[in-house]
Amino acid sequence: MQALVARLAAVISASVVAGNWPRLKACAADTCRWVYYDRSPAGRSRWCTMSLCGSRNKMRKYRARG
Repeated sequence: MQALVARLAAVISASVVAGNWPRLKACAADTCRWVYYDRSPAGRSRWCTMSLCGSRNKMRKYRARG
């Protein structure tokens, strides 16, 4: 367990130094919460994958309106 925590701390530190830390995000879906790297040009994605979590959220909002 200590080795895992040390490895995670090293990866986080390297990400902060490289400037990538703001791109590591948690999926906005309440049922998911996976961590992902935001590769969008603006850095504003909300979902780990648009084909799953993003489309489910959009479908819920669409059904709620109608």
